[in-house]
Amino acid sequence: MHREKRRILLICPQHLFGAGLEAILRRVQGMELLGPMEMSQEEANTRLPELRPNAVIVVDVGDSGASASRLTAHLLQEFPGLPVICAGLGQNIFRVFSTHTLPARGSDLVEAILNLPQNDPWGEAQFHPKLEEDK
Repeated sequence: MHREKRRILLICPQHLFGAGLEAILRRVQGMELLGPMEMSQEEANTRLPELRPNAVIVVDVGDSGASASRLTAHLLQEFPGLPVICAGLGQNIFRVFSTHTLPARGSDLVEAILNLPQNDPWGEAQFHPKLEEDK
């Protein structure tokens, strides 16, 4: 059975970290890498419908952390079915964001809250504060 390649858009400035991610992702079979490219919120509104990626990776290289966070929030709001993966130099983790759109009825809100995972979002394993020297 032939599977279509996953189209992954890599949004990052041309820094060493972004180049390393690009090198890793280009070697993966079954994946078509779009980018790397820099992109503003306005450009995303135009380019994403043209590119039609299956997921977006937003790389935060430290000098644009606030803009990377704003771009991630924008992508999740404007393209709710599109998974967004955030990676950066500040922490040794990456985060995968996806959204669920639900009807705006009170009973649906209550049901969604009651069906949230039972994990402790404030537990040490879930929360990764920045290192003291990064502040």
